[in-house]
This record gives sequence, structure tokens and C-alpha cells, in this order.
Amino acid sequence: METRDGQNSKIGNANFLSFMPNDLSEDHTNTDSHQVPEVLLITSYPPRQCGIATYSYDLIKALKQQFVYSFSIQVCALETNEEQHSYMDDVKYVLNTSQEQSYIDIAEKINADDNIKIVLLQHEFGFFAQHVVHFNAFISKLNKPLVVVFHTVLPRPDEVFKANVQHILDTVDGIIVMTNGASEILCRDYLVDVSKITIIPHGTHLVPHLDKKVLKEKYHLQGRKILSTFGLLSSGKNIETTLEALPNIIKTSPEVLFLIIGKTHPTVALREGEQYREMLQQKITDLNLHKHVKFINKYLPLEELLEYLQLTDVYIFTSNDPNQAVSGTFSYALS
Repeated sequence: METRDGQNSKIGNANFLSFMPNDLSEDHTNTDSHQVPEVLLITSYPPRQCGIATYSYDLIKALKQQFVYSFSIQVCALETNEEQHSYMDDVKYVLNTSQEQSYIDIAEKINADDNIKIVLLQHEFGFFAQHVVHFNAFISKLNKPLVVVFHTVLPRPDEVFKANVQHILDTVDGIIVMTNGASEILCRDYLVDVSKITIIPHGTHLVPHLDKKVLKEKYHLQGRKILSTFGLLSSGKNIETTLEALPNIIKTSPEVLFLIIGKTHPTVALREGEQYREMLQQKITDLNLHKHVKFINKYLPLEELLEYLQLTDVYIFTSNDPNQAVSGTFSYALS
């Protein structure tokens, strides 16, 4: 992955080439003589607001900078009946994961496109949970080399869940995970060809650090000890844990201010409205924390988000999922 101003981060982009046919690793500088090979990413994609969409945007930008003439990159954007968007030119196909026919149509289009040499699928279980059978049929139907990036790997699966994951493992040509722990779970709890697995860390933005005091003054937070968390809000963030701890914290550190940065996840908002945020607001009232908690209820531009993270004194990560192997928000905060 890379920064949006073009600086590369630590992600091993070169490792991605190990899955590609030999002609994709060559430098096709004479682009007029023939069309360069194409990599198709199946993923959520901006303007859809989700962590994997942001991750894929940054990954594509890094790959395009690193391999200018070797191959082109196009996107097959994932959406649903409830959440649809207008996309830029790099989105070639749109797969509606709510519709069986869409899986069939997109598979046929990919198979018929001779210029697509490899398909890279950014996988999160929530993308396909409602139509697992259609998704399994879709990846079986593809006749292109297929690499899957597992953003979540769940241990100790029950038999039904294990069978679905096993179908993916048996079908794909390559598997990318982001941590050693995720690789170990696949090898321990599933049947997998170890040679298929490559570990490529999540990566993050390289941030030119600014003065914390100056940033606090810019956002009118001078004199405060800033705790923060960010990301699209959902109950999985477990932010109430921090709120419940705050009364004891402010007894000894009354200057503490907790920033809850981010709007409600669009998919959650469609299904539940602002139920989770309203619960947090009620807890703030019950605990008399109005002077010590501030919501920044919007999807921040990258530059502003990085400034908030740089003025933060303590970043808080309170996921209630013990199996979460990697977090884009946590990676941003560490950078």
C-alpha cells in the first residue's frame, strides 16, 4: 500500500508478482505494440465507504506507480441491492452480491476477456454471507488464475463454515494473508496447500509528522489529553468499554477528552439507523461525560484524519472480536 501522495509504505508489492504469469513481470515499455496484460481486482471500492474499499484504492495506486508498463489494473466493484454507487473509469465491472444472475454474468464476462490474466479477490465474509452458494459457484466458474486475500481468518470453525472456507482454499491458485497468525490458523484448522500461502502485511501511510502542540491549537484542543478512536461506527467497535472506564480516568486526569471519530458504517445505517451512536450518546449522558467526549461525526478526508491521529496522546482500539487479525484503523494509528 502507499500514501496518497505517492510514497510507498512497507507492503511487499513485489510479492504479488509471484502469482502472475511470467509475461506480467516483464516491463512492457512498448505499449503501442500490444495491449498490456490486465489484473482484475474484485473488491469493494470508493465511493463505497468501508475499510477494504480504502485499502484496495491505496493498493492499486501503489501497484500502478511501481509497475507502470508491466500490466494494467481494473476493478470489479462489489455492491448490493441496498448499496449502489457511481464509479470512476477504473471500475470495469460491478458485481451485485445480492443477485445470483450477477455472479453468473460477471463470471462469463471475465472468462471471455482474453486480456485478463489474473483475478485478485479481496475477501471479507460479510461481502458474501447472504449468498454463499452463489459465491462458491462464481469462483468455481472462473477459468482465470485466482488469488484471494483473506482480510479475516476465523479459527475453530463449525462444519458448515469450514466447508465454505475449504471450498475457497481448494479452488484458488494463491492465498494472501496479512499476519503469521492468520497463516497458522489456515494450516491448523483447515486443509490447505501451504505453498499457496503468502504473508503480505497490511501496510499503511507514511506520515510526515507535525507538531502535536500546533495541531491541538488548530483544532481548539489545547490543554487537553486526547484519547481517540476512529473508523466507521458499528457495535463491533465496542466503544462503550472506553466510556465506562472514563469516570475513573477523569478523577485523576480531568483534562482527558475522548474523540470518537467517524460516521456510522453505511451498511449498518441502512439496517439499524443510528441505534449504536444513540446508545453511546445515552451512556455519555448517564455517566455525565459531556465535557470529556466529543463525536466527530463524518468521514474525514485523509489529511484531516492523519492530523487528528497525530494530535492524539493515547489511541484506543477496543474491537469485541477476539479473532480480528488485522485492523486498517490500528495500522493508521501506529503510523
